[in-house]
Amino acid sequence: MIWKLVIGGVGGQGVITAGILLAETAVIHENRHAVQSQTYGAEMRGGLTRTDVVISDDEVIYPKVDQAHMLACLHRKALASYHQMIRPGGLLVTDSDEAPALKRLDCLKVELPFTAAVRERTGNTRSANLCLLGAIARITGVVKLEHLEEAVRERYKNTPSTIEALYLGPELVEKSGFRTVNLAEDGRSGRHATSARL
Repeated sequence: MIWKLVIGGVGGQGVITAGILLAETAVIHENRHAVQSQTYGAEMRGGLTRTDVVISDDEVIYPKVDQAHMLACLHRKALASYHQMIRPGGLLVTDSDEAPALKRLDCLKVELPFTAAVRERTGNTRSANLCLLGAIARITGVVKLEHLEEAVRERYKNTPSTIEALYLGPELVEKSGFRTVNLAEDGRSGRHATSARL
């Protein structure tokens, strides 16, 4: 099976780090294949930024994402720029305050207050990207949450707030009532399977 994700935001939100962590989790902790690539503007902060992640049970042939099974956005600028990348019937996950979902998109939508929840729980917003990652793991099961935790611990030594932010994501998903969604594509046949349980 193959799974294609785009995470979008602006500089300073940790979007690229989120993509790297997701790919590292798949490769290092789950013995799968993954490719992560990134695009960002010239600005240090506030410029548009994006990471593409392809995770597969088999070798990844093409590293870029053209039609994403899932688009996750932490900022409205990213949503406005990248919403056309999501395939019909795919999944859109957005920050309900920073990137309210567009009503016209033909996809499943989940809006959760990642930034506000992390600010309330930890006192800052630097780990909103980890909160988003935790939610992605809970919603899709693309990687196991405990394996994602291992990758986060390896990157952020002795910072309990990062683990707290990671597990806040699944907590928000549980509160929303959204359970699971399978967006994987059969890499051998090219078939795309979408199913959701609410």
